[in-house]
Amino acid sequence: MEAIGSLKKEKLKESIISDVRQNRIMLEKVREFYRNSGGDVREFKKFGGDVDVGYKIEYEKKIQDVDVCFFGLATGDLNPVHFNEEVAASTRFGGRVVHGMLTTGLVSAAVARMPGIVVLLESCFRYKKPVYPGDTVKVQGEVVEKEGSRYRLDVKCIVDENVVADGHVVVLLW
Repeated sequence: MEAIGSLKKEKLKESIISDVRQNRIMLEKVREFYRNSGGDVREFKKFGGDVDVGYKIEYEKKIQDVDVCFFGLATGDLNPVHFNEEVAASTRFGGRVVHGMLTTGLVSAAVARMPGIVVLLESCFRYKKPVYPGDTVKVQGEVVEKEGSRYRLDVKCIVDENVVADGHVVVLLW
């Protein structure tokens, strides 16, 4: 009986290792397609320093059409204001705009680079101005509260010196 349990554990382990390999292969293929489609693939590097009140983060990325397409496909948000120039031109934006959640999703990319293991627990944003494909969004954040291993950061997303979104996030750090 024990041998059967051991065999099942070994098969499960092999299955998990196989899944991890397949996911890595798929990620590399998607990364190559994304890069070839104009996407900006960056190396993931953690920020340094000791996190406490006053700790600051900054991250920026140029949002391309391929980002809007991937986001729309991944989320199912295929609103014409993001994909149809004719429809979008008739809005107050005057053209296609980037999903607001894609813009503030860059906050997640920024906090993920904080030292340690980071888990995003809460986010709250106000959208102030549109972001257009081709815009470079800069995320700035600062730790304003600390309670144990939970940190609250005030954050803002900026395009050309204009705040396009602001709010806060709460993260858990190990």
